Amino acid sequence: MFLKNLKLVNFRNFSKLDLDLEKTSLLIGENAQGKSNFLEAIYFLATTKSPRAEKDVQLIKDGETSCFVEGEVEEGGDITKLEIGMQIREQGNGLEKRVKVNGVPRRSVDYIGNLVVVHFSPEDINLVTGSPSLRRWHVDLCLAQIDKLYKNSLTKYHEAIVSRNRILKKIKEGLAKTDQLIFWSQQVLDFGIVVSEKRRHFFETINELKDDTQFKFNYQESVLTAERLQEYLGREIMAASTLIGPHRDDFSFYFKGKNMAHFGSRGEQRTAVLDLKLAELQFIKQYKNTSPLLLLDDVFSELDTAHREYIISAVSGQQTIISAVENEQIPASFMKNLQRINVKKGTISF
Repeated sequence: MFLKNLKLVNFRNFSKLDLDLEKTSLLIGENAQGKSNFLEAIYFLATTKSPRAEKDVQLIKDGETSCFVEGEVEEGGDITKLEIGMQIREQGNGLEKRVKVNGVPRRSVDYIGNLVVVHFSPEDINLVTGSPSLRRWHVDLCLAQIDKLYKNSLTKYHEAIVSRNRILKKIKEGLAKTDQLIFWSQQVLDFGIVVSEKRRHFFETINELKDDTQFKFNYQESVLTAERLQEYLGREIMAASTLIGPHRDDFSFYFKGKNMAHFGSRGEQRTAVLDLKLAELQFIKQYKNTSPLLLLDDVFSELDTAHREYIISAVSGQQTIISAVENEQIPASFMKNLQRINVKKGTISF
């Protein structure tokens, strides 16, 4: 899988960009010039989501009312054109977002997967110490890019949870009876079990694939069965909420048997997250039989020489885009045969 070209209009601090990419690209520039925005645009093009922005409207350049992202993806000799356009509605009444594949409008659920990426940034250290919802979001976006059944099952599962919670609230208020839960409970089971099985397989596989055996990703599954739903029913009515299932899953980073959220140094936490990303890279290659695009934002800044060389050895098998503040952060062995892109105030030069 190869991203041949990237076009941006009014995305973050880029007014306009039209760039042909090579297999290995190095973004060089001072902080707050647009390197992270460049990588964010590619992630957004792939997933329709930003790894940083809380709201899509934040991606539109200040003072503008719309933005546009386009890319050409080559795989197996075929070219796929991807487009995402966003427009602020008149009087600031929300945001209109449209995605297209080869010029044809698609739903986001059908769009995702045409470009597959693995993205690392300094903020990803929050995966270790942040909320379970952040960690679930990360796993969901990884799997949704490569597994349509997972993506569809997850969507249906969350729809069923919303409907089931609505009925639980009515039962608590005396406005409904428990037999009205039967249909939605079955939907929760049918789709939730698929999600759980695929997450379980994901964690089993990446623990086998990663190079450093001292790190472990511990999947904490909220087991979902018909018996457990019945067991929790009373508590769920009181809470007006479904208390078990994949929406309550979590995972932890362990190093030498210790939970890194409590015992890991910042350097160890950063390395553990990087280890997760590289394991995901191998998982996607194995599952989809293709090489995803690897995006590494400021990956070398806090790594020692040994870990820098390890990164270089791991990224040679696929298209890779790396950002750095200065050349000195980059191992000399990596500086050969790459596309150097200078980024300054939302513009690029070579």
